[in-house]
Amino acid sequence: MGLWRVIWTGWVGMFFLLLTSWISFQFLDLTSSLTGELIKNLNEAVGSLGPILGFFVGAFVGLILILIFPIHWCLMYHPDDVLLLISVTLPWILSCSMICAINRKCKSPGKGIRTSLAIGIGYLIIALFIFFLLPLIPDVGPIINGLVTGLTDLPYILAVSTAILEGCLVGAVFGGFIGALKYKPAGASGKQKSKKSKAKLGDDKEPTLDDSHCTNCGAKLVPGNDFCNNCGMKL
Repeated sequence: MGLWRVIWTGWVGMFFLLLTSWISFQFLDLTSSLTGELIKNLNEAVGSLGPILGFFVGAFVGLILILIFPIHWCLMYHPDDVLLLISVTLPWILSCSMICAINRKCKSPGKGIRTSLAIGIGYLIIALFIFFLLPLIPDVGPIINGLVTGLTDLPYILAVSTAILEGCLVGAVFGGFIGALKYKPAGASGKQKSKKSKAKLGDDKEPTLDDSHCTNCGAKLVPGNDFCNNCGMKL
């Protein structure tokens, strides 16, 4: 895969992750699960904003939560909450599977894994950019860092980095599986091409006797006959 194709794939996959985050936010009540029911019914409040605005606000809120809370945090602090684990990993699984399914060049497990990792790398670049931008904002920077630390017991950069890397690695497993389903060995495709070429040559090739004609009357000769069926001339 070329560099530009990887970049394009990463951006499309990042958009898919945004869309699939809405599923966890709206239907799996992601906010309530992550905050220990400290914030409840936020999905219903956001839904009251209208179908379009509510969708995008819910998608962005769900994406932010997924990019902040690592998977290992869910296993450590809520080991029995299976729904929470599903709601955190589902957007990664869906986005990586979708981008690998629509990408025509993703026809091997390795390409499926690299395609999935491109999504995580894209969000990691944005997260690092925000991290270096926070000190330039005197009031907002400390608040965001303190909020993330209070929620995850990890500083901003560590929480976001581990959340993105763990999520895209889980998604890469399913992306590699999609690539494996689309995988076609080179030998098999070569055999199919050779069979098609041989069949084509066989169809184009005709016996030379079918094209011969009687020198006396010009009638087409029948292969195997010693006399012309039209004028009876000996061949």
